[in-house]
Amino acid sequence: MNWAKIHLIMGMILLCFGTTAYAAENYPVAWGPSSATFGPCGISIPAGKFGIGGNIVFGEGDGARQYSKRLNGDVKSTKFNEVLKLRYGILDTLDIRLATPFYNVHLNRSNAPDHDVYGVGDTTVVLHQRLLNQGGGDPLSLALDYGVTFPTGSVSAHSSDAAGNAAWGGVVGIGATYFLYANRFDTEVNYAMFTEGGHDLQKGNRFRWNLGYAYALSNLVDLGIESTMEANDNSKRGGVRQQDASLEWYAGPKVAFKYKPWNTFAGLTVKFPLERWYHGTQGVSDDYRIEFKLIKVFDVGTFF
Repeated sequence: MNWAKIHLIMGMILLCFGTTAYAAENYPVAWGPSSATFGPCGISIPAGKFGIGGNIVFGEGDGARQYSKRLNGDVKSTKFNEVLKLRYGILDTLDIRLATPFYNVHLNRSNAPDHDVYGVGDTTVVLHQRLLNQGGGDPLSLALDYGVTFPTGSVSAHSSDAAGNAAWGGVVGIGATYFLYANRFDTEVNYAMFTEGGHDLQKGNRFRWNLGYAYALSNLVDLGIESTMEANDNSKRGGVRQQDASLEWYAGPKVAFKYKPWNTFAGLTVKFPLERWYHGTQGVSDDYRIEFKLIKVFDVGTFF
């Protein structure tokens, strides 16, 4: 880890502790995380509420990588991905959410023809069960996630197996949220396993750890920091273990906008790599990511 990464982490820590000192008796409430891979952590959506929206993720990379090093500049990648997200409150303590990724990646290669990767990823449907509620007197809000990945992914010469290769899967996780005046702290971990899908490939087990902090400047604007880490085990192709395990850790600042009369929320995050490790040669590795999230919530009533 170089000095730039250490300085970024130190800045994140100082911002978290520094903003806490400005808490007052009348304080606004910070909105949740904005990154595409973030879930709701410890917070549930009220019964009868329906949220629709998603994320747009833009990233660029320069050069193929292996292990923790850049190998060469033979390939440049430009990524423009979208994630459709739906969420509905079944009960005040139980909600269900859906996420379907769409991806578009252009590879500019100096030693081979350019290549485009595009398609639809596998859809994940998750039940979110709240166990503790800070607003109800508990020390923090805590929730469990358990869900299924459905084989909706594209399988072709231009598809991405990483985004989904028409495979079934299962995911479990736990998340927590803590409010301190105008400060909000979020964290969650989840673990996913997959069956064999298209291209005779069974993706390796996936582990994610997300961490977020937000400070509500007002009822309209939040500032914060988000960190997303993802580790993937080696996959199997035709039953043979491949050398493609990976670890990616990104972090950076965010700004969020809230307009409660319309029940509309938007967030913008800019993240940079703190650590990247690839067992095999990786041609698509973002040198930075810009992520935008937009969510609109409707009151559609309960059905249970």
